[in-house]
Amino acid sequence: MKSQPVFGGLCLLTVSFMATAAGGAHEHGVAHLSLVQDGRTVTVGFESPLDSLVGFEHAPRTDTQKQALQQARGALENAAAVVSLPAAAECVLGSVTVELPFGDAAHAGHGDHDTHADADAEYVFECAQPAALSSVTVGLFKAFPRLQRIDAEAATAAGQGKAVLRPAQATWSLPVAR
Repeated sequence: MKSQPVFGGLCLLTVSFMATAAGGAHEHGVAHLSLVQDGRTVTVGFESPLDSLVGFEHAPRTDTQKQALQQARGALENAAAVVSLPAAAECVLGSVTVELPFGDAAHAGHGDHDTHADADAEYVFECAQPAALSSVTVGLFKAFPRLQRIDAEAATAAGQGKAVLRPAQATWSLPVAR
């Protein structure tokens, strides 16, 4: 019964990803990516310091900063440009969720604290051939030139894996069944 190891990996990966997002390491230029397969559903999570995407972590003060935040949202909402799964897996995007701070115009320019601000995104795919999930290509480096490294983790039916992605190496080979 393969569902137990995948579920166990899913739990561990979720805890690891949540720990990072909940105040673990916050390093400018470094983001985190998780890929979890549960049956035909593949969920890709992305978390990054806001500075790595737009160059600041405070509420936008200028029109240029407001525009940068809007462009970041648009780029993250474009799932096809963010992550590419193998065509053989026949994955169809089901939903995209993007969470950026300072989205409420009433708060823009107010409440500027010396805190870290993060961006989070989640992409949920349904894959007709999940066994064909052999790799993932991340397009985030093209959209966000300040991004230098993505620490990635995966839990799939074939196993668990980790990778460090960089602008010159944005394709990741996922664990394969043995």
